[in-house]
Parts: sequence; C-alpha cells; structure tokens
Amino acid sequence: MRYAFALALMLSGLSVRSWAVDEFRLGGTESWAEWTWQNRMMDDATDPSVLQPRELKPGENLLPQLGPWYRWRSPGESTYRLGDLRIWRGINYLRPRAEPRDFVDGDLTTFFSAHDYYDPNEFYTIDLGVPVPMDRFAFYPPEGRDALTQEPYRPNFAFEKYELSGSLDPVGLAKEEGSYYRPLDVLLASVDLNTEAVVNIEFPLQYLRFLRVFFFPDNGRFYTKFALAELEVSGRGFPPRAVWTSQVIDLGQIVNIGRVRFGASKWRREGDQLVASPDAPTSAQVEIKTGLDPTPTGYHGYDDIGQLVEVTQSAYERLKQRIWPWDPPAVGWRGPIIDDADNWSFWSPPLRRSGELPRVPSGRYLQLRLTLATETLWDFTRLDSLAIAYSPLLVERVVGEVAAASDLQPTGHIAEVPAGQKIELICDLRAEFAADQAGFDAVRLTLPNAGALLGLEMGDPLQSVNADSVIAEPEGLAIYLPEPIREGGTQTLRLHLETIMYTASGTVQAEVFARAEQSLPQQVEGGDASEALGTNQLRMVAIGGALDEVLGAIEVQPTAFTPQGDGINDRVTIQYNLFRLLAPAEVELEIYTLDGRSMWRQALGVQRNGRHRAMWNGRDEQEQLVAPGIYVVQVRAQTDHGQWAQERSLAVVY
Repeated sequence: MRYAFALALMLSGLSVRSWAVDEFRLGGTESWAEWTWQNRMMDDATDPSVLQPRELKPGENLLPQLGPWYRWRSPGESTYRLGDLRIWRGINYLRPRAEPRDFVDGDLTTFFSAHDYYDPNEFYTIDLGVPVPMDRFAFYPPEGRDALTQEPYRPNFAFEKYELSGSLDPVGLAKEEGSYYRPLDVLLASVDLNTEAVVNIEFPLQYLRFLRVFFFPDNGRFYTKFALAELEVSGRGFPPRAVWTSQVIDLGQIVNIGRVRFGASKWRREGDQLVASPDAPTSAQVEIKTGLDPTPTGYHGYDDIGQLVEVTQSAYERLKQRIWPWDPPAVGWRGPIIDDADNWSFWSPPLRRSGELPRVPSGRYLQLRLTLATETLWDFTRLDSLAIAYSPLLVERVVGEVAAASDLQPTGHIAEVPAGQKIELICDLRAEFAADQAGFDAVRLTLPNAGALLGLEMGDPLQSVNADSVIAEPEGLAIYLPEPIREGGTQTLRLHLETIMYTASGTVQAEVFARAEQSLPQQVEGGDASEALGTNQLRMVAIGGALDEVLGAIEVQPTAFTPQGDGINDRVTIQYNLFRLLAPAEVELEIYTLDGRSMWRQALGVQRNGRHRAMWNGRDEQEQLVAPGIYVVQVRAQTDHGQWAQERSLAVVY
C-alpha cells in the first residue's frame, strides 16, 4: 500500500518525502516534569505521566512545594518572567537584611534573628503568581535557643503586634511607591497583643494571589529581639487557573506544525477520593509558538550612545543591574528583556479541542503553554497526553500579497476595499525552494467573508488555467491546482478572488499543501510575491461610509408580495449586513403596522459580521394571514457597540 501511494506521488510530480509526518509527545511514558520551564500552580510530580492543577490540602504548607522563588519586587535575574513566584521585603528599593527565600523553604535551620534591631519596615510580600484558594497563614521562629542570650526562641521570641493582608490586584501592587508599610486591600488579621511565638491565622476560604505580613516593632522603631524561620500558607481545593510552560523543544530542522491532539479527563474531589466527573465546569487550552533559534527571549544592553544592543544571556548576566531611577542606560548596564519577535512567532490562539490546527508559522523550535481552569474548588481537568504533528517543509517559503483588482499599486501599500460590497482581489503567490523539497499542489484560503475563485493563472509568464477543483470550506476555499508547484517547474501563481469586507480590516490567510493526506500544510508569509502588486502583504482595510454603522441598510425582496398560498411571491426575503462586531450580536426581526402594532417577531439568534437573511410568510403570531397594506420591517442588533436598528417598508397585497 505504501509503495502504491509513493508511486502515485511520483507520477503527480511531488516528492515522496512529503508524507514524512512525525509527532512530539508528552504524557504517558514521556514525563511532563522533564520539559517544565515555568510552572504556576501546576502539579507535574504527583503522577509524572499526567499534568493537573496543584491541590491545596488543609494544614499542608504550600510554599515549600513551589519554586523557584525570586527575592525582589522587580527581580533582576535573566530567568525571571512576569507571574513567577516572588517574596520581597518592604515596598520598593529596600535591600533585605535577611534572605527572604529562607522563610518559604520549609527548613527551620535557615532563619534570621537579631537583637535591638532597628527598622520600621519589617514586612514581607508574597506573590504566588495566580489566585489560590487559601484559609490559613502561619509564621514562627526557629526551634532551639538564641546563640547570644541562650533564650529559647519559643516562646520568648514572639511578635507582640502583627498585621496580615491580601490582594488579587497585581496592578495596584505594581503602582506602590515610597518605602513605608501599607496593608493590601483585604485585611485578614490585625493583632495588637500577641504572646504566641508560633502564630496560626485562620480566615474564611478565599482566592488570593498576594499576601503581606507586617511585624510591628515592639520598642518605638526598634525590635528588642527578632527571629523568623518560616512563613506558611495552606488552603483547600484547586486554583481557578494553573499554567504550565514548556522548555524550548528542538525538532531538529525547520518543519510545518500540524494538528495538536490531547487527551483530557475531568475529575472531582469527594472526601478522600478522586472520582470521574465528565460534566465538571473545567477546561483545558493549549497555546503554541514557533521559532527559528533556541532562545525566544531577547536580552539587551547599551552601546556607547545609549542605544539598545542585543547580547547573549551569559553576557547579560555579567552586566550591572539597573535598580535606582538614576542608574544610567549606558555601556555595562542591563537593558530590557523582551520577546524575540524577529525569530519567534506570537502565541497561537488557544486550542480548546483536540485535533485543532494551530495558526503558527514554520519553525525548528517550539514552546507550549497549557492552561487548566475550573469554576469550582473541587473540580479539575487532568491532561493525560499531548501530541503535536510535524513534517518537513514542502518548500523553503511561500510569500504572498493581495491587492484590489482595480488598484494593484495602492499609494499606502495596502489594499483598500469598499465595505459591504463585492470586490475582486488579486492574490499572487511565489514559492522558494531548497534542495529535495516536496512542493505542493493545492492552496487553502481563509477569506474575510465567504468568497469565490474567479480565475487562476500559473507559470512565468502567467497563463490562465483551470483549477482541478475548488471546494468551499467553512472558512474559505480549497483550490486544487492542475499541476504541482515544484523545484525546477512552475513556482508562481495568481488567484482572482471575490469576497466582501464587513470589518475595518482583514487578512487573506493562505496555506499550501500536497493533496495527499499524509502531508502537513505550510503557511504563506506576507511579502513581495510579484512586481505587479505593490502591497507586499496579505492584509487589507475597508473604506466607505458603511463602516460608520454596525447594522447596514435592510433590503426587502420583493417589496410587494402576495402570501396567498399559490407558490408565487408567498414569502419575502429580508437581507442586512453586520459590520465591525468584536463579538457576536443578538439579532431580532419584527414586523409592525404603520400605527406601531407588532404583528410578528422572531429572534434570529447570535450572528457575526457578514450578510444575513431572514424570511417572513405574511402571517402574524397566531399564524393568521395579515391584512393587505403597508408594513414596517425592523431589524435590531444588540452589539458590543450598543443597540442598533434599521427599518424598511413592504407591501402585502392579495
């Protein structure tokens, strides 16, 4: 069977190599923990074959189970990313007298103690990265005796006055200025007279991301004696959101990324048992990004005129960290750490169903971000397995550009098309090859709205040809070419397309593929595909007064109809356009008499941008024929821009 299939490919002009599809897998025998890069409340250790949210259990200290921890409000380490675990002292630029990470390591032998200790700002803030269901906080000194006075730490080193607060607001915390203590927005405990060295604070179960504890000085601004070994946090249930990001995965060569399959199961905690719960309100989503080099992050320093220059991570580690506002942007100092947009894609739209195809460009490297969410404390989703298909490039690259047929060289180098009207587009594609690449013989287009192929040209010079076939798909067209695009043969083609724009801007998304099922599609990049077109991109913008509205004018056909059951003009068709919707809109149709009496109403459901139609058979709500006369048709849309309505008259005659 494989031999027969390969023979068919060779006869078609495509390389046999096109069906070499492989998979990258996680789960089962492939441990998740081995690929962990960033972990926010995800459990990859209890069962290494699965990935699930971390469960909080009553009385069990969460903090030592997490890590790595960073000890500054704005960590300078090159490995720090927003949302990583932090514990810091004070509010802003205060340097710690102690190592605050010692207080979250679960080790009583790592602690800080002092006598006649001056500091009015001995408070610590914990950032867990994501909201966590918690109901208990504890702190205590070490065991044993003080080395200087030989006093027992317990009970002699008790904090007389303390305050605990929490928050879910990262923005408010980031805006804090100054250096003096202030509580967070949720006050959890405030005690003025404490005699216990080991303090357990219990509060109603709630979601919190940040905690702040302040130990007030017992002698003005001095601590007569101070000792702290551990902070503890515990709670119950599962966090509302857990996020896991993989290390960079090297696939060995630049490849096309195929469909993502994952096995997920839903569970519920009932007492000491976990039971299957297929209807639980939980979800899983997968995001992917691809790259051309192994570092998705760009590290920067400064040159001798203060301009940013990219450096390696190891070179960045050797630069001085800018901490104070007056630290200069100059040679020898660290600059920002930012995503490498030149060599890496953005994260794909979330994939929420197994078998979906991520919209990411080709790349040698990839990175995964998995999010497990729940709406309850006791339900969660478990990821049992994940597989990502990939295969060698069909061509080195395919570039494409699009222009309106009436203006191939637009002044602003972007296609401008009238909103709400049929428009002819020209889309040019050009393939570039390296050795031994398979080529392709089909193109798939996703248009801003439903469209059609008006014509096809191939070759150099371009000549009109007939497509083998054109298949209308839910989001566009699949066009099967009469001959393959391959090295040494035809490498350019032109598509004449018809579509309508209902949004302010849109993109013709294109991918090429070999029609054999075993090959994976390859995305078309925007670029200079031909001299005839002057846009060098696949994006276009809409122009015209229609974009000032959300609901376009109503069209009624016929304007006079005779609903008398003879099969001639028994129904009226009502058509309208929806523009500029950021989210689907609820649409309703109503028929009125001229004096405002409602005769018939129908909810048309949730609708998106585009052209829509509805029918009316001339009957009222009781299914009785309405009297002859003039009626008003009203279409209403409840949208993200507010409520919109359009009206048009029609005549019923007998």
